[in-house]
This record gives sequence, C-alpha cells and structure tokens, in this order.
Amino acid sequence: MITDRNLGYQNLTGSDTLYAIVLVRTPLSQKSYPLQDEDAFQEDQRNRTFHYHVPAELRDSIQIGQLVWVPFGRRYIQGVVIGLDDASPVPETRPIDQIVDEQPIMSLPLIQLAHWMSDYYIAPLATVIDTLLPPGVTQNVVTVYQTSNKSNGLALDESESTLLAELEKADTPLTKAQLQRRFNMPRLSQTLDRLLRKGLINTHQQIQPPTVRPRTTRVVHLAPNWQDHVSSRAKAQLRLAEWLEKQGPRWMDAALAADASEVSAGVVKSMIDNGALETDEKRLWRDPLQGKRFVPLTEPILTSDQSTVWQTIATRLDEPHPRPLLLQGVTGSGKTEIYMRAVRQVLERGQSAIVLVPEIALTPQTIRRFGARFADTLAVLHSKLSAGERYDQWNLIRSGDLKLVVGSRSALFAPVQDLGLIVIDEEHESSYKQERTPCYHARETAIELTRIYGATLILGSATPSLESAYAVERGEFERLVMPRRVMGHRLIILEQEHDLDRPASHFNADADTQDALFADLPEVEIVDMRAELLAHNTSILSRALDQSIQQSLDKHEQIILFLNRRGAASFVSCRDCGYVVKCPKCLIPLTYHTGREVLLCHHCNYSEPTPKTCPVCGSRRIRYFGTGTQKVEQVVQQKYPGVRVVRWDVDTTGGKLDHERILDQFINGQADIMVGTQMIAKGLDLPRVTLVGVVTADTMLNLPDLRANERTFQLLTQVAGRAGRSILGGRVIIQTYTPEHPAIQAASQHDYDGFYASEIAFRREHWYPPISRMARLLYLNPNNDLAEEETNRVANMLNTMLQRQGLADTRIIGPAPAFFSRIRGRYRWQIILQSLDPGAMLRQIELPLGWRIDIDPVSLL
Repeated sequence: MITDRNLGYQNLTGSDTLYAIVLVRTPLSQKSYPLQDEDAFQEDQRNRTFHYHVPAELRDSIQIGQLVWVPFGRRYIQGVVIGLDDASPVPETRPIDQIVDEQPIMSLPLIQLAHWMSDYYIAPLATVIDTLLPPGVTQNVVTVYQTSNKSNGLALDESESTLLAELEKADTPLTKAQLQRRFNMPRLSQTLDRLLRKGLINTHQQIQPPTVRPRTTRVVHLAPNWQDHVSSRAKAQLRLAEWLEKQGPRWMDAALAADASEVSAGVVKSMIDNGALETDEKRLWRDPLQGKRFVPLTEPILTSDQSTVWQTIATRLDEPHPRPLLLQGVTGSGKTEIYMRAVRQVLERGQSAIVLVPEIALTPQTIRRFGARFADTLAVLHSKLSAGERYDQWNLIRSGDLKLVVGSRSALFAPVQDLGLIVIDEEHESSYKQERTPCYHARETAIELTRIYGATLILGSATPSLESAYAVERGEFERLVMPRRVMGHRLIILEQEHDLDRPASHFNADADTQDALFADLPEVEIVDMRAELLAHNTSILSRALDQSIQQSLDKHEQIILFLNRRGAASFVSCRDCGYVVKCPKCLIPLTYHTGREVLLCHHCNYSEPTPKTCPVCGSRRIRYFGTGTQKVEQVVQQKYPGVRVVRWDVDTTGGKLDHERILDQFINGQADIMVGTQMIAKGLDLPRVTLVGVVTADTMLNLPDLRANERTFQLLTQVAGRAGRSILGGRVIIQTYTPEHPAIQAASQHDYDGFYASEIAFRREHWYPPISRMARLLYLNPNNDLAEEETNRVANMLNTMLQRQGLADTRIIGPAPAFFSRIRGRYRWQIILQSLDPGAMLRQIELPLGWRIDIDPVSLL
C-alpha cells in the first residue's frame, strides 16, 4: 500500500535499512517467472509495485522518480521508484542493482498525480505511469540465443539442424524475434527448447539500448599552434583554417565548417589527425521550432472587459490555492491575450506554465502567438513530433531551460519545474478526453495537478461544458465573462482597411479606452431544408447558401463549409415534418442498422422495425440521413467551376505538417473554400472568411448520445465564430430539418445562458451528468455471441451487488451493443453505470481481459 509517508525522506524514521518501492515495468507472470519471495508481493500485483532494499552505496543517491535496474524473478528489468520506506511488508527483499539516471525521470508531483489517476479512473498504476513517461527513455532486457560450442552426438531433426547452423554463423547472439524473421518457423519456441535441453545452445539476458537517444555532432576549433601542422601548399586546409579563425575561439559544427569553407570531410579529418584541429562531441538538440521566426510583439492595451477579468486573474495568481477560473468569452473577445498576461506573470516569478489546445490543428497558430512573446522559453509537445523531438523537448523542460509548454492533451504531463499555471483553451472540447486506458480527462486531471502544486487553472471557452458551468453554479469554479467581440484597436482596423482595400463597417468603441473597437457577432440564418424539398431543391446546398457562396466568391472572400461526418447515415428522420425516431426509455435517437432494417437504442438495447411512414405526419419520406466531406467537395467543384477548394479532415491530415500546410494555404489566400469537420470550428482566426455554411446540423443533433444537444450547440456556436473576424463582416447559414430545436435556436442567437438553462433542466429531470456521474464498461471480443454473453454476466453481477448493498442512487443501463458495434474485427458491447460515485462500486470488482473502464465518459458511441 502506497501512502503519504512513502513519498519522501522527511517522514522516514531513520531505520538502518532503506527500502525503495519500485513499480516494475513488465507484466507480472508468476507462472513463467516464479519469485523466490512471491508471497511477499501479494500487496499489489495488479499495479506491480514491490519493496526492494537500497544497498549502502546507493542510499545517498536514491531518489523518488528515478529509473532503476532491479532483479525480477529470473529477469533483469527496469522500474520506477515511486516511494521510499523504512520498513518492508516482508522479511526478505532483493536489492536495487543500479540507478539508470541520477536525475529523476518523474517528479514527486507527477507520481502523486499518477496515484490519483489510477484510483479515480480505475486504471493500473503501471499503465498510468507509462502514459506519463516520455517515449523512448526506458530500456528492456531481451533473451538472446547462441551456440554452446558443444557437440554431444545427438541426432537432430531438420529444424534443429537449420537453427543451429544459423546460430553458428551469426556474429552476435540473436533474439527469438530475429530468428523468427529469418526463418518464419511455425514451432520456433519448441525447437529452441529442444536445443537448450540438449545443451547445444545457451541463453543470457541482453540490455537493449533506448529507442531514442541524444543526438550529437562533431565540433571543431583551431589548435593554438595550428600553423605548425598545416603546410603552405595545403590550400584546402588553409582555407578551412582561415574560415575557422574568422569565427573566433568558438566550437563550430564540423560539417558546417566544411561546407562554409568548401572543403571535403576528408580535409577536416586530416587536420584532426595531424593536430591542427581540436575536436569534441556536442549535444545537438532536435528543435520542432527550428526555422520558425517569431516577430516580437508589444502587449496591446486591454479593453475594459479584458481589464476587469485580468485584475481578478492577477489577484488569483498570487493566492495559494485558488478555485479554477472559468473564462467565458465569446469568439474573438481576446481570451488569448489574457492567457499570455497570466503566463508572463508566472514566468517573471520563476515558475512554469502549461497551455493546452484541443487539437494539433490549433498548435501552429497558438505557437505563433506565444512565440511572439516567449520564444526563448517556449517548448512544444504533441503527437505529431518525432520521437527525437519529443525526447529533447522533454529533457529541456525537465532541466528548467524551457518553462512554457504549449501542446495538446498529453502536454499536461510535461516535467516542468515549479508549475504555477495551467491554461486549457476551448475547455469544452471532447478531445481532452483520452479514449484508451487510462481514460483520463485533461480538465479533471489538471484540477488535481494544480491542487498538488497550489497552482492556478484557467479554463477558457465561448461555450463552456455543462460540467464546468455546473461547477460554477455549485461554487466550485469562479466564472469570469467577456461578452463582446474585439475587432481590434483603431490602428489595426486602419491597417485592415488598407490591406483589404475595403472600408470598415460600423463598430462600437470601448467606452473606457476609446481605443478598441467592438463588433456584433455574425448574423445567423437558419434554413429549413424541408422547405427546400418542397421547392424541389434536392441539392445538399440550399438556395440561400448557394447564393451567398456565389456572392462571396464574386467579392474574392473566403468561405467555410462545415459538417460533422461522424455518425453519418445513422438516424432516421422525416424529410417533411422533421420527426426523428427516438427511444421511448432513453429519449435519444435510435440508430439505423442496414441489412437488418431495424432501429436500435445503443443505451438500453430497445429495438423496433424501421417505419415505412412517419408516425406524426404520415409522409413516406422517412429515411436514414447523412453525407460526407468528400461529397461536399465534389458538389462545390461541380457547381462553381474554377473554385479553389481545400478539404481539412482526418483523411487529409495524416502527415506531420499537414495541419500547418492546409492552414497556411488558406490564410495566404491560395484557396477560396474550406470544407471540413470539427477541427475547423476550434479557435482559428481567419480574417478573410465572411461566410460559414453548416451543411447539415442534424447529423450532430441526432447522434444517440446524451451530449448530442450540447455538442451541437457548441459546434454551431464555435464554427459561427469563424465568420466576421475582420472589417469584411460575415454571416452564417445553418441548414437543418429541425429548425425549431432549442440547441439550433440558441446557437443562432449566440445564447449560451439560454441553452444552459434548458439543457441543465433536461439533465436534472433524467438525472444525467453533470447532476450524476457515469461509468462506461466496454467489452471487446471477436465473437459477438461471446461478447453479449460476457456483458450479460457482468451486468447480472452488478445488479446482484446493487441489490445486496441497497445502493438507491445507482442505476445500471444495458448491456447493449455500442453505437460503433464493430471496430477492427472486434464486437463492442457496453454497460452504463450511473451513480454519484460510480468508481466506488467498480473498485470492488475485477474484470477479465477485454474490458475497458471509462469513468466520466464524454461519449457513449
């Protein structure tokens, strides 16, 4: 059991023996690797933490968070020291062998966070710690095989002879994986076992090098007496020496020096050999920001809204344990400037800051903004970096050389020194939730991390999640509001008039400063697609959207066409009256399944036949619904010949720099229309965009998920915010078959408070989150019958527990097939547990392989 007393020297009692609690980084298999003291380690097999005693020679250097080598059964493996203790739960322990790196690989706050994540998200501690570690820093030990150089005259079969001959020819011992690649032998393990028993081969453990290592380069400078070693006839050597002499006594990259002085690498080598050059190896840092130029910017004068908010935040930054701050500002209200002021204040007092963005697509724009102020201390962490870039950025952050980290979700675990601030921009985004174990949410995890550090957390959004807004209602968060869109300061507006060759529209001046100008949020028009059908328009573009697109193209302005591709062709609706078939128990849309011609509820498993006519109006035009980005792109290119279209979705952004390339292409005016999905709705500042068209709002609205209304409102409001961010103005057109829906009406009026009031009332009535909490138990199996059988077994077990313990505030929903019922050949069935604390019940059970637990899921699809 790990307790607070284990987390530092200060609580130890001064025992002669010091024990390290080590989390071993390999699955525990007592059958394969019996332990001489296996009874001692029953305390935490699932999380694989064990007591090792610290030898006297390591006692002064052992630290929590270090990576160490330890014996583990018959193996030699790495582990992380997650605690220190002056007592062991068993009489005999094994020693730590050696420390891999004197500097801890994990800080004490991150280890505390890992314990919290393991408990809160019901995830193995080892899995959590693997999530927090950077890629490529750990090493593994593999078993290698070689000949024993013995011949005992035993008869060998063909496979044994072949394998033995290959091992005899090999220069170095070979792993089983290497042998398998060479032979593709079906019974390789059995053949190796037979050769081992016959004594013809033997094995030993071999440490593999880290997959990511520091990169070094050769550097040179002139020796003091270099003239004594260079002949006047060696013109190439003289040319290199003269170039180096001009550079002064600095160490210079050898390859760079050779290129600059137009000599070969052989000339450099000969001068090193004859003593004319001194040489050394220098660490070469792989920098994802290399080549990027940041233009320093002075801080603008704050608007009155910004000034009010900033005064509060500046005060909270000086408090020891402030409540999380929810900064609710409409799109374009200047939230980023507030973030940068907060970062500056934290950095000036020597602390570090982390800024999270929901999508890698937003990282280039965010980096430009923060790089203009903090280029010297800016680090970047996200999944599109190479392993080497992430490794080097991680090391520079750990050393304290870089104190500002900008990145996506996992940047939350950067090894910063003395964290003072976390900013989560667009905090409502579902991409802050990890889908694989541990299924953590960056917002909840950041709340705990700032609690550990006593740091400040700022959550920013134009459309806060209901969880955050409800936390404000309960007094857990402090809400700060910026209700007006800032068009810019007067000088900036004049520059836009000049650059765009267009007179500015009417703007409102700031009553306090008279310097900043404000604009109303863009006008939103709702188009009833039922009326389009009645007018015999069967195109995916309404007449209003078609006309507006043509007008914007004629003015050489830019256009965004947005749609949510997820869940396309999933629900059934009436094209005449807009009726959507819903589950009578859960009040969420039923999902259409092709082939079976059945509608199914993916929460409770209710089903009914697909209707032939609408039960409300009797129309026969009731059918499944959906379209995709590629189809929209094709329609646009056919309808507007010569138009330049760029598509931005998951299919077009597989490469490392694709997001930045597409964004730059659009910003630089090399495309007229951008067709995209959710990623284009998130915080992008595109001043030339005057028209945003939502091709259909209904695919978002009618997904079988309790957050469908919330997500629809957020997406529509966010994507509407991409229009009208310059003097050109803008408008938004939303196409829908259900124009009267509260989420669509609220989005068209930019009315967050109205939407929150209606949606939280719905959640209260049905006891849905955030009023209660949920856990999703997802089971995966290649056999659908076995998947259904296992989920029924667990559901029965949970219901039995429910009855025995008399848990009145707990509901079990399902089992039922998940919305995406089969992925990568595995069927997916789910059980939903609804309670005030679902984790309390789940901590009492152990689930076999194949189950995945998601606490506080953001999606039930």
